[in-house]
Amino acid sequence: MFRITIPYKDRPKASITVALLKEPYGKDSEEVVSVGCTLKGDIDNPTWKVHIPTDILDEVISALREVNSFDFKNCADS
Repeated sequence: MFRITIPYKDRPKASITVALLKEPYGKDSEEVVSVGCTLKGDIDNPTWKVHIPTDILDEVISALREVNSFDFKNCADS
């Protein structure tokens, strides 16, 4: 399994893990990107996770970039 772990900057044991899962729901199921968060340092058993189907991954990445943009932050604070 391909996995990237990103530690939180302000919490010593917390991290976000991004992994590509092939056939996560059994034989012939579509691959997903799994995004998990752990606050206790256990990257194999995250506190929460979300599975994003790879066929909509580009749209999700675009939405994340938009949320991170200056314009969106100004609108969200209003």
